[in-house]
Amino acid sequence: MTHRFFITLGVLASLNFTTLAADSAHDDALTYAGLSGAKVFDSGVIAVTGGGAFDRTETFEYLRRPDGGITLINLISATDGAYRVAARFDLDDQWQSQRATGLGLYDGKQVRITMQRTGAQVDIAVAGTPAIDTKAVCEPSCFINMSPSITSMFVMTRHYDMKTKGVQVFQWAGQDLDRVRTLSGGKARLQFAGDEVFDRQGSAPLTLRHFTFVEELPGPNGAIYKLDFDLWADADHRPFGFRVRPSTSKTSTLIGFRLGFDDVKAAILARDKTAAPSP
Repeated sequence: MTHRFFITLGVLASLNFTTLAADSAHDDALTYAGLSGAKVFDSGVIAVTGGGAFDRTETFEYLRRPDGGITLINLISATDGAYRVAARFDLDDQWQSQRATGLGLYDGKQVRITMQRTGAQVDIAVAGTPAIDTKAVCEPSCFINMSPSITSMFVMTRHYDMKTKGVQVFQWAGQDLDRVRTLSGGKARLQFAGDEVFDRQGSAPLTLRHFTFVEELPGPNGAIYKLDFDLWADADHRPFGFRVRPSTSKTSTLIGFRLGFDDVKAAILARDKTAAPSP
């Protein structure tokens, strides 16, 4: 691995969340307790470009805890300096979401977020301004996300049945880190698009599994907002890149790729440009 980090209390302190009221449950979660003896098995940085105000870097680390479960830690910084947020996702040994904690920023005000899966729902609490106490649908099951985190989305590739293939639907619950928005009952329709081999100068060819999915987000008055996604991961499900655009647009593209693989990102963009129909 070319990049490795661990979000320590010093990093959290640099986010200036000391002005928030003390809460032992939040404090315990945000100190990343319970990770003693955990081992890192993947880490890196995904740089996101092409979206203007959505451009950012996402530093991530996957850890295997002593209990066999997985913890994913994110540190996300907007390129324009508008925000710097952090999240922790705890999953069990089968990669099923259990809980998440986050340090967010709502309209310039610092907040602490907790999401706890309880039966057929996810309990969501935001400490700060505005304070939020709500629930999200998790029936019969769901994954937990805190946008703008993208690496948490790659958990779907681990649950995708490669024998059956076709479209497989995964449900999501979420609470944004950078704005006041709750996701309940969001659905992602994931499909395997095939293996892609990228020749790399001075390195062995890289084979990535390409997945596509349409994310359906509930909107006001029963409306459904759809986004088209691409995900690229290796055979070990390590995240390498993603792309997203509104389903009504074929040209607007936001793309993120793991640092150190800019040549692969360039190859994808060049291929798409060549394949694009003439206006």
